[in-house]
Amino acid sequence: MDLSDFRRELQSKLEDAGERILLRIVTAPSFDHPVELSGAEILAAGRKIARGSACVKPDNLVLLLLPHSVELFLLHLGLILEGYCPAILPWPTRRVDAEKYRRNLVYQLRQLPASQLITTPGLTDNLRGDMTYTVTGCAVPNAEDHDRMFSSSQPRLQLSPAVPVTGALSAPEDALFVQFSGGTTGLQKAVAVSPRMLQEQLSRLARVLDFSAKDSVISWLPMYHDMGLIACLWLPLWYGAPSLQFANNDWLLYPELLFRYMDRYSGTFCWLPNFAFSYLAERRATMTGHHSLQHVRGWINCSEPVRLGSLDAFEGKFANWGVQIESLQACYAMAENVFAVTQSPVGRRARTVPRQEVTDRSTSYSDLAFRMLDRVFVSSGVALPDTQLRIVAASGEPCPDGTAGEIHIKTPSLFSGYWSKGKWDDSSIDKDSFYRTGDYGFVLDDELYVIGRTKDIIINAGQNVFPEDIEAVVNSLEGIYTGRVVAFGVAHEAYGTELIAVVAEMRGKYEPARARSLEQEIRSLVLAAIGIAPRYVSVVPERWIVKSTAGKISRHDTRERFLHEQADKAGGHSAPGPRYL
Repeated sequence: MDLSDFRRELQSKLEDAGERILLRIVTAPSFDHPVELSGAEILAAGRKIARGSACVKPDNLVLLLLPHSVELFLLHLGLILEGYCPAILPWPTRRVDAEKYRRNLVYQLRQLPASQLITTPGLTDNLRGDMTYTVTGCAVPNAEDHDRMFSSSQPRLQLSPAVPVTGALSAPEDALFVQFSGGTTGLQKAVAVSPRMLQEQLSRLARVLDFSAKDSVISWLPMYHDMGLIACLWLPLWYGAPSLQFANNDWLLYPELLFRYMDRYSGTFCWLPNFAFSYLAERRATMTGHHSLQHVRGWINCSEPVRLGSLDAFEGKFANWGVQIESLQACYAMAENVFAVTQSPVGRRARTVPRQEVTDRSTSYSDLAFRMLDRVFVSSGVALPDTQLRIVAASGEPCPDGTAGEIHIKTPSLFSGYWSKGKWDDSSIDKDSFYRTGDYGFVLDDELYVIGRTKDIIINAGQNVFPEDIEAVVNSLEGIYTGRVVAFGVAHEAYGTELIAVVAEMRGKYEPARARSLEQEIRSLVLAAIGIAPRYVSVVPERWIVKSTAGKISRHDTRERFLHEQADKAGGHSAPGPRYL
C-alpha cells in the first residue's frame, strides 16, 4: 500500500464510521465534558485545519509543537489526509525557564530537516527570527496560558554561528509521518513510518489482542511517544474503536481521572509505563470515588522494564474495583518498530523467572549495569507474528534459551535506519537485517524477558532521555570543566523507574561552597532545558570522572564508581564521592 492508497483507505474508514464517535479529547478544566468527534467530523475538521495551517508544498515534513489540544490531534490526521508528513514534537512542562528553554529548542529545531513548524502564536513570535524554515501559529484554547512560558520580554540571546542550520527538505520517500525514538530530548533520532510499516504493525497487534471496534482505549500518554501515538490513537482509529485522550499533566495531578474514564467510557485497554502502576498504587489513598473496572481486558505495562513489585502493588490496591491479575499484561515496544515487538497473551497472568535461573554469558557487561530491583524477571510476552528475536552475547555469538544478552529483532514493521538531514543512518542494522536494540534480556519458552539496557539511554517515567543532551546543557555552565560531565540513570525502587544522575567536574581549585552552588545551577538548568530535574547532582574535583585507556570519558565506568560509592554510603562507610541532593 503506497501513500495515496493509505490516505484513501483512511478516508474510507472515517466515512464509514459516519456519526459514530471515534475520538474524545479532554482538556482542562472541562474534565467532565470531552470534545467528541465522529469519523465524519475528524475527516472534515482535520482537512480544514490542515488546509488553513500548512503553507508549504505537500510531501514536506511539517513539525507540530503544540500542547495537548483538539488542534494537535486534528492537525496530525488532517496533514496526513492532505498529503503532508507530520511529526509531533514534545511540548514542555510548565516548570521551565523560558529563555533557556527557547535557546535549547532552537538548537534542537535547527537539526531537524523540516519545511514548516506549526506552534502556538506566542511561541511563533519567539522563534520566527531564529529558524530557517517557515514558522506559523495555530490558535489553541487558553493559548495565553501556554505562551506565558515563552515570554519574549527578555532580550534575545545571541546564538553561536557554529550551530548547524538545516534548510527545508522534503520528507523521506514513502513516509506517512515521522516519530522520534528519543522521546523528550532525542529529537535527532527520527524514524520515518511508511504506510506499509504502520499497517504491518497494526494488523499484527490487533490480531494478538483480538482488538476490534467493540474495544475502547483510554490514554493520558503524549502523542510524541510511540505508545500514545500508535497504541492509543492509531490502533483504535484504524479498527473503528473509540479512544479518549487527556493530558499527562492532568493525569499526574488527578490520577483518579484515568479510572473515572475507564469506568464511564467502558475502556477495555490502557497502556502505561511501569512507573505509572507504582504511582497509581501510591496515590490510591487520595482517591475518593469507586470505579467499576472488571470489564478491562488489558492494563498493558510498556516502555520500561516490567517489574513485579509495580504490578503487585497495582493489583493489590485496585482489586476491590475489579482489577484482575490476568488483565495485567506486558509489551516490549519501540519507535524503531513503529511500536510493539512482543505482547503477553490476553487473559493470562504474566510469567516470571527467578533471577538465579538466568545465565549471563555476556561477561563484559557489569552486573550492576543490569541489576533489577525484584528477585524475578517478568515476561514481556511472545513475539508478534512473523517477528524474529535473537539474543546475542557480547562476543557476537547467539545465546541459548535462558541466557541473557543483547536483544536483536527482525520484523515486518522495522525501520530502515534513522533519518537525519536527508540521509539514512542504518549502522544499527546488521547484515541479516536485524536491528541491534541495545536492550538486554533473554528468551525462555518463546517469551522475551527484558532486563535493562546496554545503551546509555535513561528511561525516566516512561520517557527516553539521552545523556548526551544533558551533558551538552551542563557543559555550557560557567565554572564547569567543559567536556567533563557525565549523566546516567539510577534505579528508584519506590516508583519503579530511573532517576537522572549528573556528575560534573569543577574547573580549577575545588571549593565545596562553590560546588554546592553549581549543583543547584545544574539542577535548574537541566530542568529548564528538558523538563526533568536530575535527582542526583554532584560537582567533583578535576580528574574524578573515569576515562578509558584510550583517553575518552567512560560513562559506564563513571556510573560504576557512582553506584559503588552510593552502596558504600548506604552501608555506613565514609568513602569520598558525590553528594546526593
